[in-house]
Amino acid sequence: MGRPSWSVVRTATDDLDDDRPAAGDFMNLLRKCLLASLLFAFAALALADGQPADPDSVLHRDLALPYLIHLPQRGAAGAPLIVLLHGMGSNEQDLYSLRDDFPSRYGVVSARAPYTLGEGSYQWFAGTDVGGRLDGKPDELDASRARIERLIDQLVKRYGFDPQAVYLVGFSQGAIMSYEVALTDPGEVRGIGVMSGAIFDSLVPQIKPSFALSHLSVFISHGEDDPVIPHAYAIEADQRLQQLGIHPSFHLYPDMRHEINESALQDLVDWLAAQ
Repeated sequence: MGRPSWSVVRTATDDLDDDRPAAGDFMNLLRKCLLASLLFAFAALALADGQPADPDSVLHRDLALPYLIHLPQRGAAGAPLIVLLHGMGSNEQDLYSLRDDFPSRYGVVSARAPYTLGEGSYQWFAGTDVGGRLDGKPDELDASRARIERLIDQLVKRYGFDPQAVYLVGFSQGAIMSYEVALTDPGEVRGIGVMSGAIFDSLVPQIKPSFALSHLSVFISHGEDDPVIPHAYAIEADQRLQQLGIHPSFHLYPDMRHEINESALQDLVDWLAAQ
């Protein structure tokens, strides 16, 4: 839609009696042009305000946990799904920034943990120390696990993702929750990507027998210099899973602390691409 326009061309032969707009007419025309411009601008703003925001950035609150969602270009129907679980004190925005690194065939959902620590800061459970070993508050572990499982079921139903191709990818507390879900209710997921996590001692009695876990694909990454969750927990987890007949893609990184470096991210992406 073009803006109203006018032009007055005056040559050297023009005189005061020509057909140019008179001064009053000129001001009226100018006011009309300004008014039309303002109306155009307000209409454009109203239209822009009515447009949906970037779908990737919309926080959804309609399911068991608040979440962000990135749909594959070909649509969610029958697509594999990655559910991201952030660490303690973080939120759904954290790992979501990695979505463009993942294979494009995946849908990506990033969930917010249910327990609030502060503004924009959440956790899946309160940590505990049991005999010098890391663990978590049992009722909060159970409640978060149930919420994650319900979220997975709801996402599959709502968007049509492939229920046989759901992958949990978590960091720190999110990695711990990935173990909590996959090893107690393995039918919920096809695989888990565990970054800087641990299998809590309190989880061990609840782990399903090996035949129920035979389909499970596991990726483990951990920094050897991790001061928060020592890498010995990753080694223990790998050994326990091996005993259950699971053979994780296992990676330790020298000089990496409690973080995800470029090498760890690339190894995770390669693992996802191979699924």
